[in-house]
Amino acid sequence: MNHQHSSGARRMETVNQVGERIGRGKSWIHAAIQRGEFPAGIRLSSRCTRWDSFAVDRWIAEQFEGKAKK
Repeated sequence: MNHQHSSGARRMETVNQVGERIGRGKSWIHAAIQRGEFPAGIRLSSRCTRWDSFAVDRWIAEQFEGKAKK
C-alpha cells in the first residue's frame, strides 16, 4: 500500500489508517498522545476522531530528522 499522498491533499484519517502509516497500533498511538509524543486527533463527535494527515506527515518527518541528528 502506498502511504504517501499522491495528490498532496490534506485528509482526515482514522486511527487505523494512521497506525498503518506509522507501523504502530491503536494503543501505542493513544499512549503516545497522552505522553505528548504524537499529535492528537480531532474529535468530530463522541464516537468519531480523525487525524490531520499533514500533522501525521510532520511527525513522520520529525522522526527521521531526529534519527539523522544522532
